[in-house]
Amino acid sequence: MVLACRFYSDKVCLIGILLIWNLDTERTMDLAIFTAKNTTHRDSWLDKPVFTWWPALTIEKLLIILILMLTIFTRFYNLGARTMSHDEINHVVPAYNFNTYVYDPVTHGPFQFHALAFSYFMFGDSDFSARIPAAIFGIAIVAFAIFAWRRYLGRVGSLVAGTLLMISPYILFYSRYTRNEVFIVFWGIVLLWLLLRYLEDGKHKWLYWLVFITAMHYVDKATSFIFSAEALIFLALLFISEVLRRHWSNQGAKTRFQLAVVATLVMLVVTMGVYVLHNTPTASQPAILDPNTGAPLETFVINSSIPLILSLGLTVMVVVFALYTLFKGYGWKNLSHLRSFDLIWLQLILILPLLTALPLKLLGFDPTDYSQFGIIRSGIVFVLLLLISVVLGMLWNRKVFLRSMAIFWGIFIVFYTTVFSHGDGFFKGIVGALGYWMSQQAVERGTQPLYYYAFVQVPMYEYLPAFGVVVAFVIGLKKQLFFAHSEDPFTPAPKPEVEIEDLAQEELLPEVVLVDEIEIIAEIPVTEDDEALIISEELREGEPEVLMGWLQKIFPDVPELGEKATELPTLLLLVYWSVMSLLAFSLAGERMPWLTTHITMPMILTCAWAVGYLVEHLDWQSIWQKKGLIVTVLIPIFVIAFGSLVGSLLGTTPPFQGKDLAQLQATSTFLLSLIGTLGSGIALFYIVKNWSARTFTHLLLIGFVGLLAIQTARTAWRAAFIDYDNARELLVYAHSTEDMKSTVEQIETISKRLYGDKSIKIAYDNDVRYPYWWYMRDYPNKYDFNTEVTKSLQDYPIIVVGTSNYARIEPVVRDDYYQYDYKRMWWPNEELYRNWTVKRVWSDLNSPAKRSALWQLWFNRDYREYAVAFNNPGLTLATWSPSDTARMFIRKDVAAKIWEFGISPEPAAPKVDPYAEGTISLEPQTVISAAGEMVFSAPRDMATAPDGSLYVADSLNHRIVHLDPNGLFLNAWGGYGNVLDGEVPGGLLNEPWGVSVGPDGMVYVADTWNHRIQVFTSEGLFVRMWSTFNAGGFEDGFWGPRGIVVDAQNRVYVTDTGKQRVVIFDSMGNYFTQFGSLGMDLGKLDEPVGIDLDADGRVYIADTWNYRVQVFEPDESGLQFRAVSFWEVDAWQSQSLDNKPFLALDQNGRVILTDPDRGRVIVFDQNGQFEFLWGGFDNSYTMTTISGVTIAFNGDVWVTDSTNNSLLKFVVP
Repeated sequence: MVLACRFYSDKVCLIGILLIWNLDTERTMDLAIFTAKNTTHRDSWLDKPVFTWWPALTIEKLLIILILMLTIFTRFYNLGARTMSHDEINHVVPAYNFNTYVYDPVTHGPFQFHALAFSYFMFGDSDFSARIPAAIFGIAIVAFAIFAWRRYLGRVGSLVAGTLLMISPYILFYSRYTRNEVFIVFWGIVLLWLLLRYLEDGKHKWLYWLVFITAMHYVDKATSFIFSAEALIFLALLFISEVLRRHWSNQGAKTRFQLAVVATLVMLVVTMGVYVLHNTPTASQPAILDPNTGAPLETFVINSSIPLILSLGLTVMVVVFALYTLFKGYGWKNLSHLRSFDLIWLQLILILPLLTALPLKLLGFDPTDYSQFGIIRSGIVFVLLLLISVVLGMLWNRKVFLRSMAIFWGIFIVFYTTVFSHGDGFFKGIVGALGYWMSQQAVERGTQPLYYYAFVQVPMYEYLPAFGVVVAFVIGLKKQLFFAHSEDPFTPAPKPEVEIEDLAQEELLPEVVLVDEIEIIAEIPVTEDDEALIISEELREGEPEVLMGWLQKIFPDVPELGEKATELPTLLLLVYWSVMSLLAFSLAGERMPWLTTHITMPMILTCAWAVGYLVEHLDWQSIWQKKGLIVTVLIPIFVIAFGSLVGSLLGTTPPFQGKDLAQLQATSTFLLSLIGTLGSGIALFYIVKNWSARTFTHLLLIGFVGLLAIQTARTAWRAAFIDYDNARELLVYAHSTEDMKSTVEQIETISKRLYGDKSIKIAYDNDVRYPYWWYMRDYPNKYDFNTEVTKSLQDYPIIVVGTSNYARIEPVVRDDYYQYDYKRMWWPNEELYRNWTVKRVWSDLNSPAKRSALWQLWFNRDYREYAVAFNNPGLTLATWSPSDTARMFIRKDVAAKIWEFGISPEPAAPKVDPYAEGTISLEPQTVISAAGEMVFSAPRDMATAPDGSLYVADSLNHRIVHLDPNGLFLNAWGGYGNVLDGEVPGGLLNEPWGVSVGPDGMVYVADTWNHRIQVFTSEGLFVRMWSTFNAGGFEDGFWGPRGIVVDAQNRVYVTDTGKQRVVIFDSMGNYFTQFGSLGMDLGKLDEPVGIDLDADGRVYIADTWNYRVQVFEPDESGLQFRAVSFWEVDAWQSQSLDNKPFLALDQNGRVILTDPDRGRVIVFDQNGQFEFLWGGFDNSYTMTTISGVTIAFNGDVWVTDSTNNSLLKFVVP
C-alpha cells in the first residue's frame, strides 16, 4: 500500500490510496483523488450511520435502499390492471405469435418483441407479464442513475436523479406501458454516461460498451437516428473547440480551418434559409396560370431550385475545404489521439450502412420496397456504404473497429432475423426504420402543434426537470461550470496558460516511478492546489509498438492513451441534450406524447446536477446553528401562503366584493393568506437577515424544488394509478377504457359458466379488434368479421361491435339479443392546446374564470371549471369528446342463465314495434343493377324529371345516371375529382349524394365531398357550380351537402348536412336565405339529409339524428322559415355514414321516407300519421341499405339500395 498524505492545520487535505493485488488477471483502477475543497467521505452527512449499533447502514445507503424499494413498488404494483391500449396491442400480439414474427418498421424494432416473448415464456401471457420488461428497465434506469451517474452528478446529485426518475410522471407511466420508450430512456442514459466516461480516460472498453448500447438502440426504435445526430453534433462542436485550442505546427492552416468552420456555419444557415423560402408558398399578383389547364399555379418565395442547388454545392465545397485543411494542417495521427474524434468516427462508421434508405430516396426509389428487385437494389447500396465504412474504420483503428463491427452487426443480425429464423428481416432492418420514418414525414400524426412539448407536455408533467435545467444553466454560466474538473463536477476546469501541445508531439510528462508494474507519481512536495496522480501501466501504454506487415502499416492499431482528462463537459452535455432533444422531437419526431420521455431524461439529469450543486455548496452545520430548521419550515409556508394570496387576487371572486357567502369566503381567504405571507416573511427576514444572500437563495431554491417534487410525485401517482384508464391525462394518445376489460371479464364468466372453458363463440368487428385482438387470443371460436355483417352472426351468442357497425348489426340482433353500451376508447381533447396564439393566451390569462380553470386543470386535472369557462361541455368522462363507444350483444337464451348481469331468468318482454301492424311485404317490379357499361356503386338519391325520366346519383362511381321512365339507360356523366388534391374543374364529382331536376329540365347535383353544387343540362353538359356564397355580408360555404330539391320558381334548397342547416339559392347560385342550426328544439336540426316540398311550399326535412321529420313553412316574404310541425320516426338510430335517409312526397301528399339502417321504406300521411311500411328481414325480397327515393308520375316508388348496388321499383297501395 502506498499512501501520500499532507496535513493542513487540523484537517486532512489529500489522501491517495492504491491497493495492489494479483495482476495475473487484467485489472484497472480509477484515480483516487480527494481535495480539501470537498468534505471527506466519513465527514459527509451521507456517511453518518443511521443507528449507532449498525454503523454499516449509513444515511446514503438507507436512501438508496428506500429509492430502489419505492421504484420497484411503483413499477410493479397493480401492473396488469390497466386495459391494453391501442398502441400496446401492436406489440403484445406479435410477440405472443412470436413463431411467425417478422420485423415491421410500423411497430418499430425487434428488441421489444424478443423481450416480450421471453417474458411470456417465463411468466405466461398476461397483461402483467407483457409489462414486466418495461418495469424492469424502469428500475434499471433509476439504479443506473444512482450508481453510475454518481461520478458526474456527485453523491447528492445521483440520489436526486434516482428520485426524480422514480417520480417522473412520464418515466413512471411508460415503465408500466408496453412500448419501446422506457428501453430507449435506458439506452440514452447509458449513452450519455459512456460519452463522458470515454472523454475522461479514453479506455477502449468504453467504446465497446458504447457500440453495444448503440446497437441495442438501433434494434429497438428509429429514434436511434435522432440520438446519433444529437451526439454527432455535440461531439463535432466539442471536437472543433478542442482542435482550435491545440497547437498546430502550421498556424496558417489553423487560420484557414477557422475561417472554413465559420464559412460552413454561415452556409448551413443560408442553405436552411433558402430551403425554407423554397417551400414557403406565397400569393403572386397577378396569379401565374398553368399553360395546360389554366389553373393558378402555387408559387413560393423562391420558385427556382437553382438557389438551393447552388447553396448546397457551396456548402459541400466549404466542408470539403475545412476537412482538407484539418487533415493537412493538423494531421491524421494527431486527430486519432483526440477522444472526441474517436467518438465521432465510431458513430459515423457504425451508422453509415444504415443510411442506405437515404440515397435510395434521393435517387427516386422507395426504400420500403421489399420485393426481390427492391431487396437487391437496397443490398447494392448497403454493400457500397459498408465498404466505405470498413475502409474508414480500418484507417482509424483496426482492432477497435473490427471488434466494434462484430458487436454491432452481431446484435443487429440476431435480432432482425429473429435468431436467424427470418432472413428477410435483415434486409428490412437495413432500410426499414429510416425508410419508414422518411415516408411518414408527410403524415401528420395527431396534428400536434410545434409547441406540443415545450408548452403542453413539459409544463403539465415535467415542470420540475425543466425548472432544474434553467437553474443549472444559470449556475453553469455564473460559475463557469459547463466544463468542470474531471474529479469534481462542481469545480471549474483548470485553465491552461499556454496552448495545448498535441499528444503525438513531444511533451513534458510527470516524473514517474515504476512500482510492481504500476506507474505511480513519486512522492513530491505539493502545494494546496496540487493533486496526487496515479496512472496505471494499462492507462499509459507509451509509444505504439513496431507494426509488422503491410496490412498493419496501412491499418494501424492505435493504442490507448490513458491520460486522465483534466476537464469534462458534463453540464454542457446535459444542458445541450435537454435543449436539443426538445428541438429534435418537436421538429423531426411524430409529436406524440410518449416521446416526452426522451426529453425528460436529460432534463432530470441536469436538474439533479443543479440540486446536487445547491445542496453540496451549503454549510449545513452553520445553517442548523442559525435556526436553519425553522427556515426550512417557514420557506414552504411562505411560498404556499404567497401563492394563495396571489390566487385570491387573481381568482374569479376577488376579496372585498360583497357580503354573500362566496364573497366573504374569498375575503377571509385573502386575509388569512396575507397574514400567513406577512408572518412567515417577517419571521424569515428576522432569522436570515445576517445570512449571506447566496446561502438564503440556495436554500430557497432547494425548498421550491422540494415543493415541486411533492406536486410531481402527486401528478405521477394520479397518472399511473388513478387516471390510467381515462382521458383526463395527456400521456397517452389513444386510451382504451376500463369498460373494454370489463366486457372481456363478462365474456369469460359466461363462457366458463356454460362450457367450463373459453370455447364460447364470440364475434367482433374491426372497431373492437383493438383490444380484442389481444384479449381473445386464447378463445378458439372467436370470429373477427371485420365489416362483413351477415345473418350467420346469429349463430354467435355474443357479438361486440363498434360505432361504425351499429346500423349494420341491428337487422342481425333484432329483439333476440340484449344490448349493453360501453365506452370503447377516448383521445385527449386537443382543444386544450390547439391553435394557440400569443393574443389568445394573453386573453385567456386575463380572464379570472379561465385562469382559475387552467389552474384546476393543471393542479387537480379537474375539467369542470374549464368546461364552463371555455364553453366545452364534452369534458366529463360521461360526455368526453373525442371518444368512441362499443356495444355488446348477448343472445337472450344465453343471458337468461347469467344472474350476474342483472337479467331475470324470466324472458323479458319483447320490444314493441310501433309499425308492426302496418308492415307489408312487397316485391320490386323492377330491379336495375347496371347502367351503361358500369354497375351501380352505392347509388344514393334519385329524382324524377318533368318528362318522367329518372336521374340517379351513383356516388362511388362519381357520376350521374339518366334513365327513361322505364329504367332504360339514356346517358351518364361525371368522373372523379377531389378538391383535397387541388382545384377540381366543373363536371368532375366526388361521391355525389343528392340530385334534383328543375322545371326547366336542368339537373342540380349535390357534389357532396367537393362541398359544392353543380348544374348540368339533361345531356350532361356542365353549366355552372358554386361552393361559396355571400351570406349576410360574409363569405360562407358548404360542408358535405346531401339533399337537394328545386321548386317551381327554380329556387334551389340544399341540406348542408355538415353545418346542420338548409340554404336556399336562385337558379344561378345567388344566396337567398337559410334556416336551421344544431340542436334538438323545434326548428333546430341535427344531420339533415332528405328534403322535399309540398304544393303549398312547405319544406319537409329528414332530421336524422333527432329521429324525426320536421315541416317548415315560409313567411310571406319567403325569407324566413319556421318549424310548424314534426313527428318522430322509429328509425335512424345509428350515426353511421350510410344512415342518411331521403324522403319524397307523392301525388296524394304522403311522405315516403327511407330507413337505411333496416332496409325499409316507411309511409306517413302529411300530418305524420303512420300508414304502412315494407322492407327489412320480414320482406319477401331482401332489402339492405335503402337510401334514395323518388315518385314516378304514375305513383310508382323508386328507391336505391346502396349495399346491393341496385335500383328498385315498387307499385304501392
